[in-house]
Amino acid sequence: MRVAIVDCYVDEPSVLGVPPYISPYPRYAWGAVVSAGHEPVYATVDTWRRKEKFWEKVRNADIVYFTGGALVPGKYLRTMPASMHEILAMAGEVEGKKILAGPVARFSYTGRVRRELEDRFDWIAVKDGEALVYDILSGEGTLHRRKSSTEWRRWAQAGAPCIQFVKDFPSAVIAEIETYKGCVRWISGGCSFCTDVLFGEPVFREPAAVVEEIAVMYNLGLRNFRIGGQTCIYSYMADGVGETETPEPNPGMIKKLFSGIWTACPEIEVLHLDNANPAVIATHPEKAREVTKILVEHTTPGNVVAFGMESADPVVIERNNLNATPDQVMKAVEILNEFGRARGENGLPLLLPGINFLGGLDGETKNTYRLNYAFLEEVLRKDLWVRRINIRQVAGVRKEFRLRHRSEFQHFKFLVRKNIDMPMLRRVVPENTVLKRIWTEVHEGKTTFGRQIATYPLLAGFPYQIQLGKFVDGIIIGHGERSITCIEYPLDVNRCPLAALNAVPGLPKKLAGDIVAGRPFKPEELAALLKARLGEAEARALLKYFS
Repeated sequence: MRVAIVDCYVDEPSVLGVPPYISPYPRYAWGAVVSAGHEPVYATVDTWRRKEKFWEKVRNADIVYFTGGALVPGKYLRTMPASMHEILAMAGEVEGKKILAGPVARFSYTGRVRRELEDRFDWIAVKDGEALVYDILSGEGTLHRRKSSTEWRRWAQAGAPCIQFVKDFPSAVIAEIETYKGCVRWISGGCSFCTDVLFGEPVFREPAAVVEEIAVMYNLGLRNFRIGGQTCIYSYMADGVGETETPEPNPGMIKKLFSGIWTACPEIEVLHLDNANPAVIATHPEKAREVTKILVEHTTPGNVVAFGMESADPVVIERNNLNATPDQVMKAVEILNEFGRARGENGLPLLLPGINFLGGLDGETKNTYRLNYAFLEEVLRKDLWVRRINIRQVAGVRKEFRLRHRSEFQHFKFLVRKNIDMPMLRRVVPENTVLKRIWTEVHEGKTTFGRQIATYPLLAGFPYQIQLGKFVDGIIIGHGERSITCIEYPLDVNRCPLAALNAVPGLPKKLAGDIVAGRPFKPEELAALLKARLGEAEARALLKYFS
């Protein structure tokens, strides 16, 4: 029996699966289908959007398994998660039995949407979709259940070959890896908006199981991984889970995990992270320092751990049972800055925090945004580095929220982008910093946009067209609020377009035109021309941009 797995892309608080990421969900489903003795095929919502011929293979499959869902609204560069309208449209086109799985199934199964879904789908997985498809295929019923730890381990490995069918594999694909499900704050109900806590008591994967899953994909050629499928990496296998909301970090187990990954996969190119709870770091500073040093030593540069601060307002923190106080977040930022600011070989600092803010939480007032902004001003004043600040409106998944102070929310975003983000970005990546291996992704007008393969990668704009789908190194020549402007580095003076030469800081446009007209140049000839036209000091300053 053929089972088509349609990746509709996922964006959850602890799992990302929008390209260049591939989430665990389609991989687990692939593994479950294989384990049940059947044939899986992989497609994406973009296969359908682009009307690719492969969609016919999906349309004619015996079972079509849709997985995806965006619970965390985001901005995407080259594609975006499937909307509910698109999912219903795709389902209406296929001929076989249909399964809906992932967060779109778990959290959209209500009211009018529920009736539409029931009209289009034969099964809707309200728990683990991979367990449901396995039970259907193996004839064991249609159980809505969690997968066992044994199944998790087996399906993660058996599903690894799925990555070979992802666009841009292997160079520009990064696999999201889960270390555990759930949140250590489940004992208090967790943050009012978060869905991870609904899983219940956390279930941790053994280091060996994580290493084995990564090793299978590594042996297939993948070199980029993000240990992102957890609510807090510092809480992995922590002591006191179930007794306290801030368990004590377990440096030994974290080192076992990451050293095991490198032993099995010594030529990984990207190994990054996602979430951390700043309250855990601040409550156990010495153990947190041990863990931070391990992470700096055992992950690749450009790494970021996102802190779910959400608000600096004590009333909002209490009303929504948020992770941490502003003092705890500041302490956690300081600890990461102690170890992570050194610049790595790809041009970025080794490990920095990110900070998340939410608008629309219960208890907000106009003063909430003044408190949020004052906190960030203090971070800047202390010369603490933050890799990125994420400001978004809370999604009403667990309950309804209403953004009561929209103008203050928008003004807060404006002030942060203008007065915090740009000066922070200039500190983190100053002009003339060389960023290695930027993958070119889209053209917008005459500009080429690309990103490094990374967690929370910087958006880099080149003010001229470069072939898409290739890696280039870029030297920073300017800063936006949340992006940078680059030119290729080193610039090939004999092949680059005139627009690239016009972007070189300090190079007069008339001289740039003369260089194009007089090409080719040997290095010493270019140096002589620049020296004759601009003087020795200016020539020396410009020559650093060229090969």
